Amino acid sequence: MSFLSSINQRLRRDFFKWRHQQSIRQVLKTPALQTGDMPFILLSMVHKRDVLSYLVALKSFTQFANPGRIVMVCDPSIDEQDRALIRQHVPHIEFRKADEFTHPDVPRGGCWERLLAICSYSPQDYVVQLDADTVTVRMIAEVINAIRSNAGFVLGEEPKQALMTIAQTSDRAGPDIEGQRHIQGLSEARMAHIGLPVHRMYVRGCAGFTGFPSSGTMQQDLLEFSRLMAENIGRQRWASWGTEQVTSNYLVANAQNTCVLPFPKYGTPDVMSDETAFLHFIGSMRFVNSKYERTSREAIRRISGLTSHPA
Repeated sequence: MSFLSSINQRLRRDFFKWRHQQSIRQVLKTPALQTGDMPFILLSMVHKRDVLSYLVALKSFTQFANPGRIVMVCDPSIDEQDRALIRQHVPHIEFRKADEFTHPDVPRGGCWERLLAICSYSPQDYVVQLDADTVTVRMIAEVINAIRSNAGFVLGEEPKQALMTIAQTSDRAGPDIEGQRHIQGLSEARMAHIGLPVHRMYVRGCAGFTGFPSSGTMQQDLLEFSRLMAENIGRQRWASWGTEQVTSNYLVANAQNTCVLPFPKYGTPDVMSDETAFLHFIGSMRFVNSKYERTSREAIRRISGLTSHPA
């Protein structure tokens, strides 16, 4: 990419980011969320820069599936002003500090605290993990059915995706060339060779939207997986960004009756269609055009009761 092209790309990204930030301020004019009655916990880990995006993600999701409890794991950047603002819109929210959720066998940062938080609630409750950069745009029947039947779900990355054994996962990952592979590919290549039970499963999903059924063994499974991976590829490498998502994928794949949500009905903005129900605006696609701003603006109008839900 030429220097001028790089400058142009950055200017476009900054412009679309600014447009989005201006639009989502309208979420502050929407009504406070009422406590729901669906039997699950909706959990998110939120950074200060994402507070307004989180309110859009939360309120758009709860229009279709409103839980009895909402938990926010606070990044250290969250201050009392942020908490007060969020509580105005979600009076029943439960705030937890990220540093409440640590373990010596698990890396720090990289959203690991979020996964440990989910494990702490898992013995008694179904937990849905929702990222702040998501927007729910229509009925999410597959998600509601999974919650009601205490079955797991996960965002996929291609149509008709299925769970795989860890042996199939390592075969698919290909040759293990240490030091030349992204941590996700390296972890998948090693997965079948670190001492896990051979019947264990895996899915190359996205941790940004995942449903974890109630389980008494989830934390034990997490610690076992993290220890074995760290011993095999080294603690420093295992502390890389992305290992939490690998672990989340492993845990949900081995949860009860997990399904991969149909793609692209649940997907990313590059495959958005009239059938799309849920969008995850991952970093590389977030501000490349006006889709995130437009989708958020339309969601806020529905939250405000100014427009009806799509059929």
